[in-house]
Amino acid sequence: MSDIHQCPTCNARAKKIINPQNGEYQLKALQDDEAAAKILQLKKMLEKEKQRNEQLKARLAELTQHNPAQ
Repeated sequence: MSDIHQCPTCNARAKKIINPQNGEYQLKALQDDEAAAKILQLKKMLEKEKQRNEQLKARLAELTQHNPAQ
């Protein structure tokens, strides 16, 4: 995931870009479509993890039911 910063001069959202020649960094303003794409990507990842979590909970309940604690 990219590292998002606040621009100190204009308070815009920006990505840190490192210059390969001298190693210094610059801030590049994020476009709305970039931010929207990142948000969509994060939402998809969260939904996938929620589904995985539900599957694991169901599997745990199944195993607990078959092997109750003594």
